[in-house]
Amino acid sequence: MRRIILAVTTGALLLTGTACGSKSDDTAAPAAPAATTATTSAAPAADYTADTKKTCGDLTKLLSGQSMVKFGEELGKMIGYKQAKATAQAKQARTDAGKKLKELAAEVTKSTGAAQDPELKAAGEKVAQSITTSAGDDAFFAKFKTEKDVDKALETEMTAWFTPLDTFCS
Repeated sequence: MRRIILAVTTGALLLTGTACGSKSDDTAAPAAPAATTATTSAAPAADYTADTKKTCGDLTKLLSGQSMVKFGEELGKMIGYKQAKATAQAKQARTDAGKKLKELAAEVTKSTGAAQDPELKAAGEKVAQSITTSAGDDAFFAKFKTEKDVDKALETEMTAWFTPLDTFCS
């Protein structure tokens, strides 16, 4: 079971590089075109670069934080119980793993909700919703039958979860 926990944690850490980093240099929205009259000028666009970098750093920490570790532990238990044909315990571990994913979603919402960039906030909400959806999806958990299933299925799912943040944390 330790290998499963390690695989989940390692997968989360590896995905951190693809899900979060720093936004490209063009973080500010393009300025409005100059007005045709000489008396008006375009307002400068807000620069969210520093705040976005902080938010992405916070998200990176979340992926290696307690909610993700606990999710990995519960996922490992679920797989072990499935293999041992201990159905009641497997169901409980699945429920507990779903709770840990919901905690992760709440942490993503909290982190991105504090961001200055409204588009980053919206992307964070999409990510949190995707994680919450997976937390309640029996088909998602059915993908995990053996240790070998963890890396591929979780990497695929996490990549999908965090895609809305790619333009901010890449």
